Amino acid sequence: MNRRSVSNWVYGHVLYPTALRAAGEGILPTSLASFKEDQWIAPEVLARKQEERLAEILRYAVHRTARYGSYRVLLDEISATPIGALQSFPFLTKAQLQSERAALLAHPAPRRVTEKTTGGSTGQAVTVVKDRDATAHERAAMWLGYGWFGVEMGDRVARFWGAPFAFRNKWVVRLSDALMHRIRFSAFAFSDADLERYYHRCLSFRPDYLHGYVSMLEAFARFLDQRGLDLAGRVSLKSIVATSEVLTEPQRALMERVFGAPVQAEYGCGEVGPIAYQCERGSLHLMTVNLFVEVLRADGSPAGTGETGEIVVTDLTNRAMPIIRYRIGDNGVPGEECACGRGLPVLATIWGRAYDFVVAPDGRRFHGEFFMYLFEDLRREGWPIGQFKVIQHSAQDLEFLFVAPSLPKGDIRKRIQRFVAERAPGFNAATVTHVQEIRRSASGKMQVIENRYVGSKTEAGEQLVG
Repeated sequence: MNRRSVSNWVYGHVLYPTALRAAGEGILPTSLASFKEDQWIAPEVLARKQEERLAEILRYAVHRTARYGSYRVLLDEISATPIGALQSFPFLTKAQLQSERAALLAHPAPRRVTEKTTGGSTGQAVTVVKDRDATAHERAAMWLGYGWFGVEMGDRVARFWGAPFAFRNKWVVRLSDALMHRIRFSAFAFSDADLERYYHRCLSFRPDYLHGYVSMLEAFARFLDQRGLDLAGRVSLKSIVATSEVLTEPQRALMERVFGAPVQAEYGCGEVGPIAYQCERGSLHLMTVNLFVEVLRADGSPAGTGETGEIVVTDLTNRAMPIIRYRIGDNGVPGEECACGRGLPVLATIWGRAYDFVVAPDGRRFHGEFFMYLFEDLRREGWPIGQFKVIQHSAQDLEFLFVAPSLPKGDIRKRIQRFVAERAPGFNAATVTHVQEIRRSASGKMQVIENRYVGSKTEAGEQLVG
């Protein structure tokens, strides 16, 4: 075993598991072993096991939460036909996840819980409470999916991702990165000089795989290709895990050619964790070991193979805040059984979320998540902001729209304008507008970042996950 292999083994078998045990997530190895076995079970057997887990979480929610307490009349039906009983439960929206927080929390609560605030791909941040077993199951689902391309715990990863602005949160991120054997490259604002620095850092760190936003990975690949910088020939990568945004076939082809590794699509959301991973045969498998996923027609009936429907998710493991029939805002198409042999159901395609870049006059590109962290910080400061949208009208003009109750508008305008001046210099003073509503597109999605400046427009919109 060489020095590199020893290092990976220490991270994967000592440092990372020890940190998880200290955080109360010691069941991860057991969960992962169980998930690895379950993935090969025949679809009908796996479906029965999933129904049992669904019945358990429905009974738990009925007995332990105020929101679902009135559904006690369904207990017999839940035990007999849990999927049928599920249809009588109401949908849960992002807005309700926040406004009905107290009613969703379990009483008594599990012993150890944690809070997670997502950036909110629809422009509406949400905070979810999870028990430690639930977070461990999420991690197990993640490592199960990564393992399909040979990635193991302890492998080195270069992550093209965001980072919080607050000092305390930065240290939490740095500690997490260290324990995950991970280096982080900012996807928020980057110039060509930054991309070249990322390249040389990859050469020295020699990651086993890359992970990050689709658009950021694409930008990095395109930069390397245009500059003739060879990463594939100098760093042996197992896979490229592309997440958070729509992955198109041209993007996949570019990344695979430049990085010299297969691209794996990852689909999920912060509220429930990983929802689907692409296998080595190209199918996008639902993580039904952890979730119950419905794909529903407009009338609420299940979509058939090849039909587009709304994706609705029930978390089978979270006992701190049961999430049942959660509308995540995406549409999908159920697919055929995969030739890889896994019994996990397949999504043929997902109509998901996509972001534009905002491009500064000096050529720096700012990822949509950059502005999501701004609004998350504003919410932490006490501003009751609902949704938001950032529009680039010209090379130097930005407009911020936000929905909120009556506010001292001048203060928040100055706060946002100061943020732009300090962190995205080069733009004119940003226009900040308090509006009653931000309209969705014809597809029903909320495009949080919209670049109307033709000279800097990036490809976005309704694309299929490949």
